[in-house]
Amino acid sequence: MSWRRLITAAALVGAAAAASALVLGGTGRAEASGLPQCVRPQARVAVPPALARFPLPSGTVLDRKQVRYGYAIYSGYVAGAINPTRDFFVGRLPAAGFRLGAGDSEAAEAEAAYRGHGVHGRWKVRAVYGCAGALTIQIAVR
Repeated sequence: MSWRRLITAAALVGAAAAASALVLGGTGRAEASGLPQCVRPQARVAVPPALARFPLPSGTVLDRKQVRYGYAIYSGYVAGAINPTRDFFVGRLPAAGFRLGAGDSEAAEAEAAYRGHGVHGRWKVRAVYGCAGALTIQIAVR
């Protein structure tokens, strides 16, 4: 791949990340305003210290935790659509010091592995059928 193509690709990824940050919010730790009425988060669970640097889209509510196969899995909801939310993670995780691993994106879900700051795992977002503008989110961490 030529340098020109690499620079163009990097510029496109940067522009997508900036646009996603504008759409999804800046800090990633905002309140649940923006979640559609058709999803009803339960009581919030605290984000563990291991995920303190893990950026989350504005409006994300983590309301469940389970432990499976040695991973703590935090689940909840985020307002938005698949592609902008995927672009948020693709842009913000590396900027926060995480490396992205293998991932997949389809019309109704997106996911990828991550590693950084002494932790690793996977994130996944999936459309909530019958509830436009809402996604489920899962973050597995070990």
